[in-house]
Amino acid sequence: MYRFIEGLPPDVLGIEADGKITHEDYRDRLIPKVEAMRADGPIKAVMVMRSDMSDYSLEALWDDQIFGFSHWRDFSRLALVTDHRWMKTAVAIFRPFYPAEIRTFSLAELDAAKAWIVGAKETQPA
Repeated sequence: MYRFIEGLPPDVLGIEADGKITHEDYRDRLIPKVEAMRADGPIKAVMVMRSDMSDYSLEALWDDQIFGFSHWRDFSRLALVTDHRWMKTAVAIFRPFYPAEIRTFSLAELDAAKAWIVGAKETQPA
């Protein structure tokens, strides 16, 4: 399920994936939140990934692809917080093609990820 992380500034989306991720998580939680936030300009995000891709339903995997293609330019900065090595490797491979500034953090570094997002100076996406 997706849960929002509270206590972040209004331009920062904080979301945590933990346990089974479903189509309803995208439809009812993530997409409406991003749609509302993007109206005010670029979004900074802290994404905590405790779930692995095997925790995603087939519909949610499809939703993730559609979401990524539809909203990849809506983010100016992204902090990915996970202990999944393959996710960190994927970010390193695709980072040059993504318009946002991206950093990865371990789960133990969640506070550092929040500090980086909140204290980061705004840069314009390419």
